[in-house]
Amino acid sequence: MPDGILRVGILCNGAHFQQWQADCIRQVMSVPGVQMAVLVVNEIANEATTPKGFLDRPWGTALYRTYRRRWFKPAAMAKVDLSHELKSVPVIACRAEQRGSGQYFAEADLERIREHRPDVLLRFGFNILRGTVLDLPTYGVWSYHHGDELKYRGGPPGLWEIMKGDGLIGAILQRLTDNLDAGRVLRKGWFPTVDHSLQETVDTVLTHSTPWAAQVCRVLLEGDVHAADGMESGSKAPLYKYPNNIQFLSFLWKQFGNKLRFHREELRAHEEWNLGVLYQPIQALLEEKPNLNVRWLPAPSTVSFRADPFGYMDPEGNLNVPYDKYDRATGIGATHRIRPKRDNVLKRSRTMLSLSTHLSYPYVVEHEGTVYVIPENAAGGGVDLYRVDASNEALELVTRMLDVPLFDPTVFQHEGRWWLMGTLAPLTNVHLVAYHAPSLQGPYSPHALNPIKADLRSARPAGTPFLHEGKLYRPSQDSEESYGHRVVINHVQELTPTAFREEAVKTIGPINGSYWNKGLHTISAVGDITLVDGKRYVHSPEQEQRIRKRKLRKLQNGTA
Repeated sequence: MPDGILRVGILCNGAHFQQWQADCIRQVMSVPGVQMAVLVVNEIANEATTPKGFLDRPWGTALYRTYRRRWFKPAAMAKVDLSHELKSVPVIACRAEQRGSGQYFAEADLERIREHRPDVLLRFGFNILRGTVLDLPTYGVWSYHHGDELKYRGGPPGLWEIMKGDGLIGAILQRLTDNLDAGRVLRKGWFPTVDHSLQETVDTVLTHSTPWAAQVCRVLLEGDVHAADGMESGSKAPLYKYPNNIQFLSFLWKQFGNKLRFHREELRAHEEWNLGVLYQPIQALLEEKPNLNVRWLPAPSTVSFRADPFGYMDPEGNLNVPYDKYDRATGIGATHRIRPKRDNVLKRSRTMLSLSTHLSYPYVVEHEGTVYVIPENAAGGGVDLYRVDASNEALELVTRMLDVPLFDPTVFQHEGRWWLMGTLAPLTNVHLVAYHAPSLQGPYSPHALNPIKADLRSARPAGTPFLHEGKLYRPSQDSEESYGHRVVINHVQELTPTAFREEAVKTIGPINGSYWNKGLHTISAVGDITLVDGKRYVHSPEQEQRIRKRKLRKLQNGTA
């Protein structure tokens, strides 16, 4: 910005917004350099155009409309009054003219908007906008669409995804163009569909897409004038509308069945993880048909399991594997170390670190001759760097790297910087954040676009980033089908303090032909060796009893 100021206006139906819209506005207002320029208020909040089909008329969709009015109450859609917070912002009342499927502003209203010199207009009101207003702000009119626009145009969000058994619900922030359904996508993400709850699905996608407008504003203010260009969508997806009465009854029946299945599987299907060794470099996994002949360790005991293997070689040439040893009874993991041999005999298993909080994902990084381990300790409130004590192989605390509770914290060097990546609660499989520093120990600064990615299929780290033919690759988890279902290897095309782009290029797992064929969520490199883990499901009466007791406590507390 020439003057360091980004002037943002809001297209709305008044000072009352849905909770997610209010959160979005507040986040935009909190960006240093943003100035609220104008509120453009719709004098008449028009309903969508009347459907033409018999079943799609109001009486034909009465069941869904009644459900929306009486029982559908996502927290993200609760009404919020922002009149006090926006009291100093100039207000313009406008009446947009309906022409066909679009709404057009009169020239007099356009001139009144121009007087406030908006750089951006956020659309939280009116309907389908066409004409001059789209080009009036410097960086256009921005609008959210909740649903993957390449698969679902229209709405309502979440309902058709559940009906069709789609495990993902998408969302975009787009810069509107005069070509219908051909907006320029500024930010896009994919979130989990909660197939037994439309309300939870809608809450998830609305709540967790709100930061995007503030992110783009922040990058524009840092000088990237192309941040608002985006890529044209040009979607040819079917146009979805409100379900008719027959469709909605079918939806309710399916949602009920999904609810029963959810509770049944939670009681009876319990994860068990184990570790395996591939005697080949991690780069070999990029081959068209990689060798997945894994040597699995002997099955763990019934009271615990092993996951998240990382490794290093000691001075004697022994392979040491720090891993997460998870105790089923306590629900807490600790960092243990084993020495697997080619005959799968385990040598000198011992505890490296045990705390009162859950530890997992003991990420190994070697730097300047020292072996460091960074266990995930999100419950401890941050990311800590430990050194391997050669005298007793315990972990010795060096420093706290970051006061942010990251899941699966992953550290690597790229183009002269140290990078620290991980995901954040509550959507630990969706939101990827990044921090950068001049040295391994920090200090770490946040990426301008945090979270830099929102994608259930490829956000959460899954092991060691690596180089191949001069290109950087980042393993990540794909949890669309289930938690830890498989690993996706991404080619990182751009990574700077203000930009991030990557492309999924390879999918690995689950590894068939073994007992551990239901999931894979870690691949890590130790020289020419690759470490993996694998999942299977087992029935555990003890675990089932613990889950029943937890559900009973929730019912007693009124939280179920």
